[in-house]
Amino acid sequence: MAGLRALPAGVAVLDDYGVGPDTRGDRHVAQITLDYVMGRSDALLHHGDRVYGVAVQAPLLWAERALGLQDSRAVYRLRHLLTHLLFLAGGLGAAALAFRLYGRRWLALAALGLFLLHPRLYAHSFFNSKDLPFLSLFMLALLLTHWAFRREGGGGLPVVRRRHRDTDQRAADGPPARRGRAGAADRRLPLGRRPRGAARRRILRTSGLFAAACALTLYATFPYLWSDPVRRLTESLAYVADYPQMRLRPQLFSGRYVNSDALPPAYVPVWFAITAPPPA
Repeated sequence: MAGLRALPAGVAVLDDYGVGPDTRGDRHVAQITLDYVMGRSDALLHHGDRVYGVAVQAPLLWAERALGLQDSRAVYRLRHLLTHLLFLAGGLGAAALAFRLYGRRWLALAALGLFLLHPRLYAHSFFNSKDLPFLSLFMLALLLTHWAFRREGGGGLPVVRRRHRDTDQRAADGPPARRGRAGAADRRLPLGRRPRGAARRRILRTSGLFAAACALTLYATFPYLWSDPVRRLTESLAYVADYPQMRLRPQLFSGRYVNSDALPPAYVPVWFAITAPPPA
C-alpha cells in the first residue's frame, strides 16, 4: 500500500523536474532504432550510442506516439511519469523480495523506504531513463529469480529444514506473521552442501531456462545485435566498460576540476556522504 500511496506524490511533483542531460539523446537513439527496424534508415549503425539497447527507450517512444503527443513538454512529462512508475514497481519488487527472504514486514517496508526516501534516487526516477530503470528492472529480476527457484510444487533450490518437531509445530500453528518468519528461515540456502539427484536437475533446468530467456530478451530488445550478435555485443561491452567521453569530461570536486579517469580516492565516499541520508 505504501508504494501505491507514493504514486499521487510522484504525480504531484512531476513538473518539478526538468530534462536530464541524456534524455534527448536517449530518445533520438530510440527513434533511429525504430527507423532501422522498419527498414527506413541505417543511421543507427553509424551513431555513437548504437551500443545501448532500447528495452526502455522504445516503449517510451511508442507511448508518446500512441498518444499522439507533439508538444515537447507533454512528451517529457509522459517520459517522467512512465520512468517513475517503473521506479515504483522496482521499489515494490525490492519490498516483496525482502519479505520473501525474511518474512518480516518491517524489513520489506525498509527496503521500499530505501527507494522512496533516498533524495538522489527519487529525483533521478523522473528524468534518468538509463540508471534508474536498470536499478528497478534489476530488483524485479531478483524477485523473479527468487520466485523461480522457490516456486511451490515445482522444486527449486534445496532448503534447510528445521529438525525440531516443536519448532515445526509452532510454525504450522502460529499466526501468519510467525509462519512467514519460520518459513523464511526454512528457505535459507544450505552451506557446505551440494544439491544432488532431482534437486540438482531442477536447478540446472531452471538455470538453463533463465540463461535462454536472458539471451532471447537481450537479442529481441537490442536491434543493433540482430545482424551480428556476437561481435556487436562484444563491441558494446567494450565500449561501455571504457566509456571514451568520460576521460574528456572533467568533474568539479572540492573546488577544482579533475579528470574522470583520475579521480581522487575521496571522491566516492565524499559524494556518498553528501547525497545519501545517514540512515540509508
